[in-house]
Amino acid sequence: MAFIFHRLCLIAAFALVLAGMPPASQAETYGEFAEGLLRSLPDGARFRPDLEAVIAGLANRYRAGEGKAPLESSSLFRNAARAHAADMMVNGFVGHRASTGHNFDSRMRVFAGDVTRFPAMAENAARAGGKGTANAAKARRLFQQWIGSASHRRTLLRRDYHYVASGVVERDGELWAVQIFWATPRQKGMFQ
Repeated sequence: MAFIFHRLCLIAAFALVLAGMPPASQAETYGEFAEGLLRSLPDGARFRPDLEAVIAGLANRYRAGEGKAPLESSSLFRNAARAHAADMMVNGFVGHRASTGHNFDSRMRVFAGDVTRFPAMAENAARAGGKGTANAAKARRLFQQWIGSASHRRTLLRRDYHYVASGVVERDGELWAVQIFWATPRQKGMFQ
């Protein structure tokens, strides 16, 4: 009887994981969509690696001021962050669900495969509009939005995050930025 209960619990957990995952054709479609954004931004738009470094540095300075360990900048999810920032710019929104309808977990599956290898993951997203140059000062104002929001601030300060990837895209002086945070991945996912 205990064996059957244990097996039913595993099946239920697996079903919950699958519930947030789109069918394979949709995941491939999001991958193609993201690759298209990364390859070909609209006229006047460009990725800003310099400002990606600025917001990664701001995250570590803020964490240090709050007594938290620094995050290691990593390129593992840089394309995921850039693709989502570009999607927000092209489609005029800020949020964690792609314009294709894919949520954070399903987007990360495209870039990381088995997300159950990651004990913890999250993202922050924001936009800094207005006239003027898209420079470090504007990136700092964008970052202040995250500090001013309790949920984004919690993400920035979470102890079990060890890595960060940043994506920033600029068009006409406006910035869209995404930071993805994650803990050290396990060797194997939960269902391997």
